[in-house]
Amino acid sequence: MITEERRRGNLGEDFAANYLQNEGYTILERNYSTKYGEIDIIAQKDRIVAFVEVKARAEDCLYAPREAVTFSKQKKICKAAMLYKLKKGINGQPRFDVFEIIYGKEDLEIKKYTHLKNAFGS
Repeated sequence: MITEERRRGNLGEDFAANYLQNEGYTILERNYSTKYGEIDIIAQKDRIVAFVEVKARAEDCLYAPREAVTFSKQKKICKAAMLYKLKKGINGQPRFDVFEIIYGKEDLEIKKYTHLKNAFGS
């Protein structure tokens, strides 16, 4: 049985992937898993390979979704991205993005979203 949190996460990741495609990105991978953790979306546009962490929260949350991407989480994503690039032979310029989504308090309607490009570095 799927939890409400996972359902919200899946909807957020679907929304972010569709947004990126509409912005001209090619989705290379979704939910890419390594020993360091998972990368939600890996997308490419021109020579940029974006490793995207999607975070969603309800509108009454006390902090912004981007704040959940801690320094520790950033390090894991960077390591996972390096493994991906080595394994797949990708030569593009890596970029680390956060895609944050705010849902309605009573429903899963997206109230606001922000694509934060180059949100952190390696």
